[in-house]
Amino acid sequence: MLDLTSMVPGLSTVVQRKITETDTAKNYGGGALGNLLATPAYVDLMIAAAVTTVDEKLPDGFITVGRSMSFTHEASTTLGMTVSVKATLTHVDGNKLSFDILAFDEVGEIGRGTHERIIVNAEQLIIKTSKRVEMIEQQYLK
Repeated sequence: MLDLTSMVPGLSTVVQRKITETDTAKNYGGGALGNLLATPAYVDLMIAAAVTTVDEKLPDGFITVGRSMSFTHEASTTLGMTVSVKATLTHVDGNKLSFDILAFDEVGEIGRGTHERIIVNAEQLIIKTSKRVEMIEQQYLK
């Protein structure tokens, strides 16, 4: 049985990132939006906040993987600004972890969301994935 006593609702972490060119819409192919924070970079920060909140507290050999996410991106942020994202663990149901996420820049809230992660054994996940790849490889060898 997996010991999840350290997974207590209310755990939270804030991650921050100063927006660089690699985080911009221009870098992600949205040239018309230029130096604005790209949604994929915004989502990456949300995921990083959730992972940072719980993964270090898991037993050796276990990690979390994303299962679902719902979010809004309400205000634009641009190159040079700093985005802070707070992930708060709200619910633990077996190996399922739920988070509320809030995102801010220096001016105020830029968005929010919910995120669900699943605790898995890292080695078993790699084995399972390898078996899926083998199925594809076998199809092409026929």
